[in-house]
Amino acid sequence: MSLLCDLQLRRYYHIPNDTADVYLFLQQHAIEECVAHYGEDNRETIEGYIDFVISRELGFKDHQLLPELTPLDLSWDRYADVTNVIIEYNDAIDYTASFFRELFDLHVQALEIRYYHAVSLDNIRAFVERFNGTTLKYIKLVLPYDKSQDLQLLDKLVKQYPRIKSLLIHSSPELRQDKIFDGSVPVVFFDRPVNSCTACGEIRANYFVSNLELFTESQHYNTCLNRKLSINLNGYIKNCPSMQEDFGHITTASLRQVLDNPSFQRYGSIRKDDIAVCRDCEFRHVCTDCRAYVEDPEDIHSKPLKCGYDPYTNEWEEWTQHPMKQTAIAWYGLKETNN
Repeated sequence: MSLLCDLQLRRYYHIPNDTADVYLFLQQHAIEECVAHYGEDNRETIEGYIDFVISRELGFKDHQLLPELTPLDLSWDRYADVTNVIIEYNDAIDYTASFFRELFDLHVQALEIRYYHAVSLDNIRAFVERFNGTTLKYIKLVLPYDKSQDLQLLDKLVKQYPRIKSLLIHSSPELRQDKIFDGSVPVVFFDRPVNSCTACGEIRANYFVSNLELFTESQHYNTCLNRKLSINLNGYIKNCPSMQEDFGHITTASLRQVLDNPSFQRYGSIRKDDIAVCRDCEFRHVCTDCRAYVEDPEDIHSKPLKCGYDPYTNEWEEWTQHPMKQTAIAWYGLKETNN
């Protein structure tokens, strides 16, 4: 199968490869030339394909090829060495360390704060206020379910700190989604516990994102680890909390030495087109990745372990039950997590 991505309206359409071939042909040929190429018997089908893109504002008809319609610029770059950060919050960690301050002077754009255990809203407010005066644009909160923290209180929190753009409430009694702040901030209630970083790395269709930012970054870099830095529950610096390797502790490490370390940088350049199976998957440029849990722990270019999609059959299955994944599941110690 192929994917037709609308990067402006942030939608995508799952289409057969044969349909994609027709669209590619029509980019440089007239409709009648297309009919002549594929045969008069396929005229109605071709016209149906054309009606589909026009009805969804993905294209239009004209009497000539327009020179103004240049190919999309797929370059990607940012002026910051680190654009996104994950913090596994721990009261025992000193977040006033110089490493922490220097990190958020690097024009970091996005931050995910993970709380695995019960936390008060006052604690959250105090921590979020640390980022006043920084360039942060986006904060995601991962919080345990607390029936006393209803949507009204969460709405008040978000209005007080508008950098908070999304919330994931784990260990919820039900799986559902709401919106607060006049419908602009999603709140996802997740019915499973997220009590450690081992819950990270699942690939699901509802995680896919079709936008220019992710699509262009995916052409050149890893969509999960490019320019990412994480501080785990014990204060150690990693690419991601789930990765095995660390690069020192925030109380003693030098930020510059971490960023200049080739080992820290190596995962950020692994594109989806470099990864086994993913390189053949139609969803690869709308999908985030996971290098922490892979099917072959000895091969950093192997498919994400927690992906149950097979692009060769176009079928999804429960990844935890796949017989070929059991060795890796045991290697990472995920059996108890999955039970």
